[in-house]
Amino acid sequence: MAAKAQNYWSATNYLILVDCTSNRTAVYQWDNGWYAIHEWYCTTGANNCTMKGQYTTNLKGYSFGSGFTCYYYTQFYGNYLFHSVLYYQNSDRIMDGRLGINASHGCVRLDINNAKWIYDNIPRGTKVVTY
Repeated sequence: MAAKAQNYWSATNYLILVDCTSNRTAVYQWDNGWYAIHEWYCTTGANNCTMKGQYTTNLKGYSFGSGFTCYYYTQFYGNYLFHSVLYYQNSDRIMDGRLGINASHGCVRLDINNAKWIYDNIPRGTKVVTY
């Protein structure tokens, strides 16, 4: 992933790559080249439904869901988001905490601490590359 990151430009000092095959998300920071500051297991779309391409982060929010709750979302394209794994409605009890597999409806699920890190630290306009 690190070599691939060097081929991209971002409007901010951050870049996020999502490998939908290995289900890994990596966050890079610029310092005369991109260097990884985080790499996490994630869950991407079942049946290859996570959009592939280059996008930018946009809207953020604390939670969403009906019959479940996902926390700390960061939008990167339309209804495609980084967010926590699924929790039981409005609770701190995990409903589906699986990571490292293809099981979402297209979003990128992360451990809640990692979703919160993106929510807290990644500015709007950061390049996201999914492949």
